[in-house]
Amino acid sequence: MPKGARSSLPRSNVTSNVPPRPQPEMFELYRAATKGALDWMQASLQNAERLQKQQLTAFRSVLDAQLQAASTVGAAMSAFYEKSASALSATRQKTTEGR
Repeated sequence: MPKGARSSLPRSNVTSNVPPRPQPEMFELYRAATKGALDWMQASLQNAERLQKQQLTAFRSVLDAQLQAASTVGAAMSAFYEKSASALSATRQKTTEGR
C-alpha cells in the first residue's frame, strides 16, 4: 500500500483460529443444484437412448425394405434370363433346322 494511504477494510486486532461454521443454506443450495444437474443428465441420457432405439428401428426397416427389393429384382432378373435363354435356344434351333 502507498505511504499515507488508508485501507478501506476495517482492521481487527482479534485473530481467531476457529474455522467458520458451515452455513446450512449453502449446503442445501449445493445439494439442490447437484440433484437438479443429475436429474437433467438422467433425462438427457434417457432421451439419447430413446433416439438411438428409434434410429436402429428405422435402420432395420430400411435394410428389410432393401432386402425385399433386392430379392424382387433378383427374381425378375432370373425370370428375364430364363426367358432370354429359352428364346435364344429356340432361335438357334430354328436356324439349325433351316440349314
